[in-house]
Order: sequence, then structure tokens, then C-alpha cells
Amino acid sequence: MAFQRLSEFEVTLAINPSARAVAIVANPYGGARRNRERVAALVAALQRAGLEPRPMWEPHELADAAGQPGFADEFRCVVAAGGDGTLNRVINQQSALPVAMFPLGNENLFGREFGHRNDPAAIVRMIQAGKTRTIDLGVANEQRFCCVASAGFDADVAHRLAEWRSHAVGLKRVSRLSYVRQIVGAVWNYQYPIMRIEADGVPVQAALVMVFNLPQYAFHLKFVESCLPDDGMLDWVAFETPHLMPLVGYTLSVMLQRHWRRSDVKHGRARHIRLSCETPVPFELDGDAIGFAPIELTVLPRALTIMVADGAN
Repeated sequence: MAFQRLSEFEVTLAINPSARAVAIVANPYGGARRNRERVAALVAALQRAGLEPRPMWEPHELADAAGQPGFADEFRCVVAAGGDGTLNRVINQQSALPVAMFPLGNENLFGREFGHRNDPAAIVRMIQAGKTRTIDLGVANEQRFCCVASAGFDADVAHRLAEWRSHAVGLKRVSRLSYVRQIVGAVWNYQYPIMRIEADGVPVQAALVMVFNLPQYAFHLKFVESCLPDDGMLDWVAFETPHLMPLVGYTLSVMLQRHWRRSDVKHGRARHIRLSCETPVPFELDGDAIGFAPIELTVLPRALTIMVADGAN
């Protein structure tokens, strides 16, 4: 498993044991599963355990609840029932309560890293045990992220997906197949502008930049070697050469874990990263389109309390 053993980090009991309510921030549209059925199973499991699940399907519901007096006393924790985009919504709408993930998305990078499973019984055991730890969060132009931020080709795909969904009649469910058309569109149309990067003052130029708070990425690709979730640093990788064929070469290098040897791939760790470009460069956080460069990235050390998964020992 990807998640770390308890001996490697500090475990605390940071929940309110008298609180019975559990907020479930749910996304009915992400991933390939029947999310409403899975959330119903989680609700039933929590009720059998004597807890009070509060499903929240609308984007504003958690923010509304978090703005009420006594929020942290009433709720024991927040469960993000969806993908990494759902988790991103949770961490940007509240910081008072520990967070767990009930993974229903396509990649579920957070769940993969920390062993949070699509198993209602496992989620209930984790909440009942009440063990927590703290991890860092990244910040990009005041928007928090947990997993990864990037600027360049893959962010252009995320922007195309957001545009596709915005023109749909209702919100369309996003599966892995949803990305295929957007990837083809980016292959044919993305222009690969060169960005200027300053990572703790170190200047770099690149066509694609990826910044990691966790070491996970889609399709189990490993871009960074020893990215730690609580070291107060962001890990970055910059791919210098633009255009499609170099991008294909970079992808193969990552798959073979040979990108570290390339002279046109730079990487490092930093607390502050600035991205700028003379033309707009798309940017994404945790898989969701956010905006365009310039972007200022910083780190919030141990800013997020998360539930410790059953079996992390």
C-alpha cells in the first residue's frame, strides 16, 4: 500500500468524541461508479454505528455549515465522497474538522496515498478510532490544494474538460473516457508557451511545470522521488522543451523512470514558486481548471488534519 506506517508520523486524537454528526460532501457526477448508491451505503453504515450522517450534495452546503457557530462542536469530521476535486472543495471550504475520503472519483490520489478505501465499513472504523495526523497544503493564488498543481499541457486538458461540462445540459458525469476527446483537442491545438519559473529564487524556463504536495499522479505515474506530505516543502518538476514529440518523450521517460537523467528536466523542492508567462498558460489544482499564470505557490505546513486509515500501522 502507498500509505505510510504510523511509526513514521505523529498520530493524535483530534476529533471531538462527543460529536455525532458526520458531514458527507458528495459529488454525484465524478467517476464511473453509481455515486448516490455508494453514498447511501456509507450513510447506512454510519447510522448503524450510532453516528448522524449529513449528506451535502450542493457545492455551497459545507461552506454554509462551516460558517455557523458551533460547527466544530456539532460535527466529528468531514468525509469527501467523490474524487480529488471533491476533496479540494472540502479543504477550501473548511479547516476546523479532520477530513476523510470515500473515494468515488477516477484517480483518487489522496485515497491512494493514505489508504482511504471505497468501503463503508472501513470508513466507519476509521471515524470511530478517531486517529488523525496533519499534512501540508499547497496554496496557489489563495486557492488551497492537497495533491498536485500544474501549468501547461495537462492543465489545458483540464480547462477543455471544464469547458465541455459548462456547455452540457446539466452536469455530465466525468469518467476516464471523458478525457479522451479533451486530450485529442489539446494535442492538436495547444501551443506550448514557455514559462518562467522561480523556485525559492532559482530561475528555470519550461513548457510544462508540475508541483506536488503528495507524490501521487494519474495512471500511477511517478514524477517525484521522495515527496513527503508534512515536510513544509513543495516538490516541483519542470520539462523544458515544448511541442508534442518532446511531450511524448517525456511521458515515456516518466513511465520508465528515466526522466531524472535528462538534461532538459529540472526538479527540486521549494517553499515558494512563481510561474509567469507573456501569454496565458492554463493552470489546474487537483485536476480542476483554476485559471491562468501568473501563479504564486506557497505551502501551509501541517495545515490539514486527516483521518488515519484502518490498517496503517
